[in-house]
Amino acid sequence: MRFDKCAHSYDANAAPQRAFAARVAGFIQIAPGEGVLELGAGTGALTRHLSVIGGANIHATDASPAMVSLGRAAIPAVRWSELDAFQGPVPRAELQVSSGLLQWADEEACVLRRWKAALVPGGRMVHAVPCEPCLSEWRAIIQESPVRWRDENGWCRVFAGAGLRVRRRQFWVDSVVFPSALDMVGAMHRSGITGRARLGPGRLRQAMRTYDDRHRGPRGVVATWAWLAVEAVPE
Repeated sequence: MRFDKCAHSYDANAAPQRAFAARVAGFIQIAPGEGVLELGAGTGALTRHLSVIGGANIHATDASPAMVSLGRAAIPAVRWSELDAFQGPVPRAELQVSSGLLQWADEEACVLRRWKAALVPGGRMVHAVPCEPCLSEWRAIIQESPVRWRDENGWCRVFAGAGLRVRRRQFWVDSVVFPSALDMVGAMHRSGITGRARLGPGRLRQAMRTYDDRHRGPRGVVATWAWLAVEAVPE
């Protein structure tokens, strides 16, 4: 993905991700004084909401130096560090959280096992991911994606395969309107989630024309966004 390169344009082009982060923060239920390790914090969409919880001790991390720099400037009360949660050692924590990170892992269950090993005894994790039917309209046209898409039960099986018991889960779905397919694709590109080019210019233009034809309404084109938050503990 292109998150470090797109750090300065991320916030202006990631409205759905930021909206779901606010909901994830409400789902987490942090106890007073609980130590929280956030993985893949980006510029602080989730961090910002967690930081206002009284007594929370939050350590926000991200693999992108540019994202960490922006997050530290925006939310200085929180401890910030550079950390590749998929590669490097993960610090010990009572509570481990993320929103919009786990889906980028090549082997999600393997990553979850590593993260589980970093929980202190009695610790828990809350990780949130985009979930079916997120962006289903666009995926039906291009039929290519940088991530593997799963429904709620599919994600719960991934957690179970990592030796984790799902205690709670919450699913949200929204319809997001963009002026046109070009605006939608541009926002995804500028937020950094599109990665390397997968379509040639001709195919991309045709895909956007098809999207406009199929999904344009009175206010613009509609896209489905869906998010799943899971609280899990070691078995």
